[in-house]
Amino acid sequence: MNIKKSLSALSALIITFSCASSMTVHADSLISGIIGKTENNAFIHYRELETADGYSYMKIVMNSPNSELEFRNISEGGIPSSFRQNYAGTIEISGDTYLVIRKQPISFNTTVSDLSDGFNDYCFYRICSDEDEVTSDSFFPVYELIEAAQHFGLKTGKVKSVTFDENTYKCDLDVSALKSAEEDAIPYKVYGDISKGSYVLIDNYDYYSPEFYLSMGSQMQALENGCFSLDAKKYDFLLNEKCVDSYVNISFPRTEVYELSDKNDITVDYSISDELAGKYCLLYSFEQSYIENSETRIKFHIAEKISDMDIDEVFKSFETVLGNNHLSLKSYELADTYTVNGHEYDLYKGSFHYYGCVSNYDEVDYVAVRKDTKADDTALENSFSVYEHFSHITNDTAPIAFAFLTVHNCGAEGSFNVSKNDIKLVENEVPEVITGDFNNDRIINTLDIIPARHALISATSDENAEVKEYMDINKSGKFDVADIVMLQSFVIGKTKQFP
Repeated sequence: MNIKKSLSALSALIITFSCASSMTVHADSLISGIIGKTENNAFIHYRELETADGYSYMKIVMNSPNSELEFRNISEGGIPSSFRQNYAGTIEISGDTYLVIRKQPISFNTTVSDLSDGFNDYCFYRICSDEDEVTSDSFFPVYELIEAAQHFGLKTGKVKSVTFDENTYKCDLDVSALKSAEEDAIPYKVYGDISKGSYVLIDNYDYYSPEFYLSMGSQMQALENGCFSLDAKKYDFLLNEKCVDSYVNISFPRTEVYELSDKNDITVDYSISDELAGKYCLLYSFEQSYIENSETRIKFHIAEKISDMDIDEVFKSFETVLGNNHLSLKSYELADTYTVNGHEYDLYKGSFHYYGCVSNYDEVDYVAVRKDTKADDTALENSFSVYEHFSHITNDTAPIAFAFLTVHNCGAEGSFNVSKNDIKLVENEVPEVITGDFNNDRIINTLDIIPARHALISATSDENAEVKEYMDINKSGKFDVADIVMLQSFVIGKTKQFP
C-alpha cells in the first residue's frame, strides 16, 4: 500500500492510497477526511505518511462522550489471560476476526445502559495467524468496527484526534466521516464467546454461563437479539451442585422495575432447535424485585420443556448450598391447570426457605409446566403473554426486575440453538370496567346473575378472596348479597342505573 501526495496551487494537501483491495476507498476517505480538517500539525507529518506502507497501530480519541479506541494486531497465542475479565465481544469482518476488549472491567449484572464514560475505552485486536502478520503494517475497517462495537455498549462522540503509529493528527469530525460515501458498508457479525468472558452484554441483553462449567469443555455463544447457542459437554457436578444455568436476560434498568399488569405486559416469541439429551429444563423465568423488609420473595417460571425429570426433581434442583447459605425446599403442590395460546399448563407452587449468614427469608417459586412438549422434541416454538400466565397467581400488578431464558441443565449433553427470542415490553389497551358484567360479555343481562351468585359463594367461603371492581355494584367497598340484589333489580328493570 503506497501513499502519494499532490500539492495544488491552493496548497491543499490530498493524500490518497493506491491499493487494489476493496478497502481502498475507506483508507482514502479516512486519511484525506482527517487531513482536510486538521490543524497545521498534519502538514508537519505528511512526509512520514508519504513513505509509510499502512500502519501497525491506530488510535482514535473522541469526546462528548469521552472515548479512546486503539486498533492493533495480535497473534492467537498472544492473547493474555487477563483479557477474560475485560472481554466485550467478537466482530467478524471480511474474513478477519477482531476481539473487542474494554480497558475497564465491568461487574456482574451490569447492563449496557449502566455503562458510563469510564467504560467507554476499548481496544480492537485483529487476530493474526502468525507473528510476521502481527508486526506487518495493515489497515483496519475502522468505521465498521466502531459501528459494530456499539452493540457491546460503545458510545460514540466527536473524533478529536487520530494517531497512525507515532503520528497524531488533531481534527473535529463526526464518526460518520470515517465512512466512505462511494462504497456500501462492509457487512459484519457480532457475537460473544462466553468462554472468553462468562458475562457478556449485547444490546439490551446480558448473557451468562458459569466459568467453571465452560472450563470443562462446554461452550456458549451470545448472539444478537437475545439469541444464543450452547454446546453442552459431559460435566461432573461439584459437591452440592444440582444444576448449571446458562441464560440470557433482558436488561431492565437496575434503578427501576417493570410493573407487569393487564396494561403493561411482557410478550415472548421464540424459536429453538434442541438437540440436548438428558435432564434439563427450558425456563422463562421472571423475578419480582426485592422489596425491603419483605419476608417473602417470588419467582415465576414458565417451563416450555422439561426433559427426563419429574416435578419433584425440578423443585429439588432449585435448592442451593454455598458455605453456610442454604436455599431449601419445604413443599410444593399443584395449584391450577389452565390454557395459554392453545397450550395447556400445570401450575405448581413451591415453598422454599433461605438460611444465610446475614439474612433469612421465604421464597415462593411458581412453575407453569407446558404439557404438550416431549423429551425428544427437537423444534420448539411458541408465543405467549406473560401476564396471561401470571394472572393465574394474582390479578394485582407484579414488579418484575429480571426476565430470563435459561437452560437449566441437570446433566444433559448436546447442542441447543435459540434462533428467535423476542422478549418485548408492550402496552395494551385495557377495556373499561363494566360494573355487574360477571360473564365478561360487555353486556348486563340475566346471563350475569348465575356467575354473580357463584362468585358470591366463592367470596363467602374464602375471606381472602379478591373483590374486583365490577363486583362491587353498590359501591360499598365490599361484595355481598346486597350487590346481587341490586344486579337482579337492574336486570328486571326496577333499577335504572348503578351508583
